[in-house]
Amino acid sequence: MNFDFAYLIPIIAIIGGITYGIFSMYFKSRRQVAASDGSPALREALATSNATNVALLEKLTAMDARLVAIERALSEVG
Repeated sequence: MNFDFAYLIPIIAIIGGITYGIFSMYFKSRRQVAASDGSPALREALATSNATNVALLEKLTAMDARLVAIERALSEVG
């Protein structure tokens, strides 16, 4: 059996090209994420979202307290 190593060159080139493409896209996405982390608009949107979540949590906590009081009153009546 005589194997010609010249056939391996295109196969290695194809594998190398695919690997290069994968790493290129990976590092490109990492750069985009790093660039967007410092964005003032993103920080402002996150701060607004956090404020909204805090307000909703306070309302839900108040509703839960009222519901407990209603359940207590109904259990005393029944």
